Amino acid sequence: GGLSALSKVLVEVVDVNDNAPEIVVSSFNSPIPENAAPGTVVALFDVRDQDSGVNGEISCALEEQLPFSLRPAFKNYYELVTMSALDREKTARYSVIVTAADAGSPRLSSSHTFTVDISDVNDNAPVFNQTSYTMYVHENNVPALLVGAVKATDADAGANGK
Repeated sequence: GGLSALSKVLVEVVDVNDNAPEIVVSSFNSPIPENAAPGTVVALFDVRDQDSGVNGEISCALEEQLPFSLRPAFKNYYELVTMSALDREKTARYSVIVTAADAGSPRLSSSHTFTVDISDVNDNAPVFNQTSYTMYVHENNVPALLVGAVKATDADAGANGK
């Protein structure tokens, strides 16, 4: 006894893809007016993955073809933007699913659903149910006699449709 030696041992920990990407929403605007210009920002979010290397490389995508798209903002930040004109009378609410996936093996992913409501603008004129109405009135009637009724509808909502 009593002899000893000293040595340095370098231990390198190899990352395992054990963390799914996270989607962290910074801002979200809903409802969006139906006359919003293409490129209007609906949401700003960033994606994070605690893994390193390939396991931490993240890509984002939308699950469906909707009038929205993803636009890289900076670093791992993305903007959800309108891509085309919106029409509340056709679709009043969208469920936009954003999926973030890493490049690891196996690939891990997470999703976030943005429920985007479309608000109405007064973009529809009232429409009569018929193109013309024919009504007959007897002569010598009393004033304020009901002659007939017509009906019109407006596809807009709320006060815009009254």
